Formats: sequence, C-alpha cells, structure tokens
Amino acid sequence: MNVKNKTLKFNSNEKALRYIRELGFNLKDRHCFKEDRSYLYTKKFSKQQVYLRSTYDFLNDNTIEMGTVWTVQQFIRS
Repeated sequence: MNVKNKTLKFNSNEKALRYIRELGFNLKDRHCFKEDRSYLYTKKFSKQQVYLRSTYDFLNDNTIEMGTVWTVQQFIRS
C-alpha cells in the first residue's frame, strides 16, 4: 500500500526532469515504445520512487489545446 502518493503535471520534459533532479532522484529504468515513454527514478538507500510518463492530454485547464503532458508521480514503495 502506498503511504504517500503525489502527482504533478508539466508541459515539457525539461521542466519535469529539473524537478526530479532537484528532489535528488536518479534514473533506474525506462520503457519507450513509439510515442509512449515512461521512466522510473529512485533515491539511493530509500524506498522513495518517482514515475515519469508522457500522456496526450490538455495542456492547460483554461484552453482546449492538446499535446504531450509529462506526469510525475511520487510514491513510497512498500
């Protein structure tokens, strides 16, 4: 069971990666197939993990423009 589950959305991959690096996570695994991309980041000697994935969704809440949105999900592995 996940004790902590935090989800954030970013419009660019660079902003999402900057956020993950500021938290101190390192890349552990990646899965890429065509337009679907997902990455798993972990902290050394910790159970904290971050899951970064790309989705096709609305860019903003105020507009109907759609594009690639990067979702960062932070959780603690049990």
